[in-house]
Amino acid sequence: MVVHIAPIGKQVAHVKEWLREAQPITKVWLIHSKKDTDYNFPKIAKDLAKKIQEDYAGVDVALYLNENPLNLDGTMDAIDAIILKEQKENDVEKYEFVINVTGGTNVMSAAAILAATMHGTKAHYVLNRTKNPGQKSYVEELPIPPIGIAKMNKNQQNILQIISKNTHVLRSENKVIEKFPGVITNQDILKKMGWSNDVTSRNRTRQEGATRLGAITRGLQGKGYITILKEIPVMKKINIGYGRVEYKKETKNGVMYKITPAGRRQAKMTMMFKE
Repeated sequence: MVVHIAPIGKQVAHVKEWLREAQPITKVWLIHSKKDTDYNFPKIAKDLAKKIQEDYAGVDVALYLNENPLNLDGTMDAIDAIILKEQKENDVEKYEFVINVTGGTNVMSAAAILAATMHGTKAHYVLNRTKNPGQKSYVEELPIPPIGIAKMNKNQQNILQIISKNTHVLRSENKVIEKFPGVITNQDILKKMGWSNDVTSRNRTRQEGATRLGAITRGLQGKGYITILKEIPVMKKINIGYGRVEYKKETKNGVMYKITPAGRRQAKMTMMFKE
């Protein structure tokens, strides 16, 4: 489950742009201000919520009133309350929250960044399409390192460095089709760490470091440094007859790890401190 949180003001185009790229969408929280003499912010939020539900079937949209949008505490208190509610009622992990830091007042944006830092959640900034035409993506994940996290142990540091430096490559014969920087399969990490030897216990064979690697990577994901993927992109060789073959991009079941912007920053910082 992913919970999207977006402070909003009079302009809401950034939320629509964000959700076009932020798939899958399960639940969206819109933080809005009170009605004032110039704008009916509750109505703006309700209209946006209706539009989101029309565009994305089954998505739950909730509204939260920001009592003081001109004070850091107002937005931070709203985000705190939303995160606490979702954790208590739906058992949502910190890495499953995404905060949009684009909209609302400047104070609301600053508060959203601080909240993402304090809680260790993901933070997204949405570029203006009209001012940045022709881009492949308009959503930037900010490399915000969460604070208050315990120092990583040596194995966590080593694995984060391996993921950061690796590139998963798709090939057909000797031709490179696509590259995925900062991505690596579970099997490749086991080999690089020297943990891929088979061991047998109670008539069950497994790789000696599989359990250890699973615990480490779950910890790194919990810190917001990596994303664990359940499918692996591959190139499948297809015989099309008369001795000819072609390659088709598919996915297979398996585990991959993808570094996040915060994880890449953490890996660089770790290397700097080592040097």
